[in-house]
Amino acid sequence: MSDVDERVYQDQLCILEEAEKGFEIGIIGTGVGFNSILELVRKTELQEFFPKLNLVGIVQPQKSEPKLRQAVKLGVKVYDTYQEMLKAHSEINLVIELTDQQHLIRKLRQDLPVNISIIDHSGAAFLCGLLIMAEVSDKCRLDLFQQQAILTALFDQIQDDILLLDTRGKILDVNQSVVKKMGKSKQQLLGLSCWQLFSEIAPSSGCDLKSPDCPFRKALKKEKPAESLQTWVDKHGRAHYYRIYAYPVFNEQGKLTKVVEMRRDITHRTEMEKRLHQSEKLAAIGELSTYMAHEIRNPLFAIGGFANSLLRSSNLDEGSLEKVRIILQESKRLDNILKNIINFSKPTSSEKSEINVNRIVMDILQLFRLSCEEQQIRTETEINHGLALAKGDPELIKQCLINLIKNSIEAMPHGGVLTLSTSMEDDFIMIKVSDTGRGIPKDIREKVFNPFFSTKKGEGSGLGLAMTKKIIEDMGGRLELFSQEKKGTTVVLYLPPSLALDAGQEPS
Repeated sequence: MSDVDERVYQDQLCILEEAEKGFEIGIIGTGVGFNSILELVRKTELQEFFPKLNLVGIVQPQKSEPKLRQAVKLGVKVYDTYQEMLKAHSEINLVIELTDQQHLIRKLRQDLPVNISIIDHSGAAFLCGLLIMAEVSDKCRLDLFQQQAILTALFDQIQDDILLLDTRGKILDVNQSVVKKMGKSKQQLLGLSCWQLFSEIAPSSGCDLKSPDCPFRKALKKEKPAESLQTWVDKHGRAHYYRIYAYPVFNEQGKLTKVVEMRRDITHRTEMEKRLHQSEKLAAIGELSTYMAHEIRNPLFAIGGFANSLLRSSNLDEGSLEKVRIILQESKRLDNILKNIINFSKPTSSEKSEINVNRIVMDILQLFRLSCEEQQIRTETEINHGLALAKGDPELIKQCLINLIKNSIEAMPHGGVLTLSTSMEDDFIMIKVSDTGRGIPKDIREKVFNPFFSTKKGEGSGLGLAMTKKIIEDMGGRLELFSQEKKGTTVVLYLPPSLALDAGQEPS
């Protein structure tokens, strides 16, 4: 250590020692600055910034001076001369002179020992300045605490996930939404990277700093706000949608130092938009399908009629008759397809009655028991025997379950487990159909409810799931699908209970 550094170090030690000991103060006179010094002594909170100030004695021959009242209340002794005060208080190490008498100041400097410091009338202005600074500091601190409380309340009350990140993607702060979602304390989350944090709950989200669609990376690179849509599938096979926003934060020099990232769960909104889009699509498809079906069925009826006539003719050889049979067979198949299209495009008409869903599930399962045994599919049931009756059309419910079970069986060509369960959830009767088949690939999961979309490569019309969803929704219920590739698919039907019958209708 150099001599200069050594002297600075020793000075710092001395200052710290004095600050630690504090000042035992004696005041001579009650001139300008007296009240300010009393206020400094009374403000114990100032010890955070200044050494401890303790007023032990005051010299004022005129005991009737009004300014002394406050000091006497504090327990300070009043003396006629400074000699009496120093004799009574040997601990005094600071004397403040407020009489502005120059001869007295010169005498004090001659008489006082070296261990007692002196602040004259002019130097007392510095103490008054300290009080003003302390008052301004108190006001600033109060304003700061109020603003901090408001910002913290806003920060934590926002339901979206908010993260404050440094330029490396490390977490500097998070709001309570993130803390609750992760189930950890805020201190455990600080220092983690944002993609590391959310990979724990959304491993399939693809959140990665190296991804070109990463909003944090785009905001960092372009120094502008960025956003992206992130999709991930949870462990139950349900799709979740998040809109990610990233906002760059600049310092006073205009340098990007931090990034605020906001993650908004738009799953519910996205599903509602899809339902609206699906309804609009179905309405358009329905109008077009009805028109085309009727126009095609007219000439098809004529073709079928002539084919029947030719089939009864004795003038055709066996080869020609076979061709006519094919024409008639294909005409009937085409007519069935047109009937399905017409049925799909028109509103579902059903007689709403009370349904014992447990009985329907067991009846339908019995129909498919032989098919399941042939494909080495094990069937399991989880029936809630205390289940309330549902409201709807039992025949249409059977049609929906047949569509779902057929799909499950086709998804397990090499065997598996088919599970049907019933329960009550969210004031709805729930029927769940689960399989352990190949699952639905992520890229087509959103298309499976589209009319005429099929994965069966030419087999089937692609109306099964679309029609099932339409039937359930027309009954006042809803349908949810969960699927994971190579793990299986679950479709849940929610039906309103019979207690929800229209006003005035008596339940059977």
